[in-house]
This record gives sequence, C-alpha cells and structure tokens, in this order.
Amino acid sequence: MRTITEEQEEMVRRSWETLRQDIPRHSTRFFTLIVEIAPAVKEMFSFLRDFDEVPQNNPDLRAHAVKVFKMTCESAIQLRENGQVKVADSKLRHLASIHLSKGVALLHFEVVKEALLRTIKEAMGERWCEEMNSAWATSFEQLAAAIKHQMKLDDECCCSDLKKASAITEEQEELVRRSWEKLRQDIPRHSIRFFTLIMEIAPEVKEMFSFLRDYDKIPQDNPDLRAHAVKVFKMTCESAIQLRENGHVEVPCGKLRHLASMHRKNGVAHFHFEVVKEALLRTIKEAVGEKWSEEMNSAWATSFHHLAAAIKKEMNLEE
Repeated sequence: MRTITEEQEEMVRRSWETLRQDIPRHSTRFFTLIVEIAPAVKEMFSFLRDFDEVPQNNPDLRAHAVKVFKMTCESAIQLRENGQVKVADSKLRHLASIHLSKGVALLHFEVVKEALLRTIKEAMGERWCEEMNSAWATSFEQLAAAIKHQMKLDDECCCSDLKKASAITEEQEELVRRSWEKLRQDIPRHSIRFFTLIMEIAPEVKEMFSFLRDYDKIPQDNPDLRAHAVKVFKMTCESAIQLRENGHVEVPCGKLRHLASMHRKNGVAHFHFEVVKEALLRTIKEAVGEKWSEEMNSAWATSFHHLAAAIKKEMNLEE
C-alpha cells in the first residue's frame, strides 16, 4: 500500500476545499458517473430502478449522492501522520455492513474510484494534474482497503480464497464442457451478446476499439465488431475449458504472450478482467436457460479466474 507524502496530502486538502463550495452539484455528478460507468449498479438503489437515466432532481438521489460523496472525500482526507487514511472503527463497521447488504464487490470499488477521480478532475479544471490524480487515488485506495478488510474482501483474503478454490473438480469440468457445447451452436449471437454486456457494464471501454468510438450504442451489424466479438468470446471460452489434470487452465505460452501484449497495448487493467468475467457469466446464464445453476456459475468463474491469472501474470499484473 502506497503512503501519502506531505505534498500529496496538501493537494488533497486544497482540492477538497474547492469541492466543498458546491457539494450538491459535485455529488450528483459523482453518482451519475458511477451509473454511467457501471449501469448495473442502478439495481442497488430503489430510487433508480425505474429510470433509464439518472433522475437529477430526485430528492432521494440527491440526498444519497451528497452523503456518499461527502463520506468518501472526508474519509479520504483524514490522514494519519504515517500517511494512512484514518476512519473510526465504528464507522468502518457501519460502512462494511451497508456495502455487504447492497452486494458490493471488488469491481464496485474500482468503479467508485474512477467516478471520484473524474468528478474531481472536472471540478478542478486547469488545476488538475497527474500529481493530484495520484494523491486522490492513493487516498481512496487506502479507504477502500480499510472497508474491504472489514468486509473480509481485502486482496489477501481474495487471493487466499482463490487458491482454496483453484482446483477444478471433475464435476465442474463436465459442467463447463457441456455448456460450451450448447454455446458453440450459435457463437455469433452469443459473442455479440457477450460484447454488448461488456459495454453495458463499463461503457468507457468503447474507447479501446476504433470501430466503436463514434457510436452511442453498440452497432450490432458492424462487421469489425462481429469479427472481434466472435474472436474474443471463442478465445475466452476455449481457453477456459482447456483444463489440465491438476485443475488449471492450460494456454500455450505463445498464445499467452500474444494475449498479454494485446491487453497491455489496449490499456487493460484489473478492473477490466472483472468486467469481462461478469459479462461472460451473464451471457452463459442467458444461453443455457434453465440448465444454469450455482454449480455452473462457480465452474465457469473458477475457469475464468485461471485464465485471467495466467494473462495477468504474463502482463506483470499479478495481485
């Protein structure tokens, strides 16, 4: 965990003074960005479920946005002398309880961090700089780590859980293989659905693809999109079912190097692997219908974890 320098601490405090001058506006923008980055989070809030767009003047939204934005920023600037974020234990327990009740996962912390940094960047204008970005990012990461630890979602815990669940059973392997046989019957349709879900979960990834940047919505009949979607979906599924006898996904070294190179070139980060996993599981669930089960979900999730871990290791993105 990075520590915060005196210069970074001063940057955070000064920029917070600016943000405090119009908390309602910045709060609503912050919450709007969260929903834009990850539309699925709308389901966590009763006051958003029935709206296609964020209702800016909704009093419940405004009150909640202000509460979340203030809590996030004020907690992030409560720095100890050793450069760590200081949050009272009782407050941490309360935050962890709320996050758990809402079904908050690791992916959501990355979403909130991105929304926070973009909100502050817009608010600060020309005063925004890479040093300020780094200062706020470090502050938020420390706050998030404290909350995740209280939720038992900290990285060490996650890595430990993954190691415990890393071996794929024969039953799981069979579930993956049988469902893949069904998916293979209509790869083009499932591929487009998979790619569409990726964009719905994280709209900003459109910028990674030249054939999507000029579209507000996914161009379903775009030949470049269809070809790329099929390629990515097949690679993901076929790699995930190439299981060794010891229960690990097997991908040839040459293919791994190519995948790592392409991911680095496109600026892929940890957050994007979580997005792809969620899109993959939702695509398979829709495709297999009534045959879907928690066991099948676990089988595909574990297989994808192995594939993602292998690619991240090649990218030097190990946890």
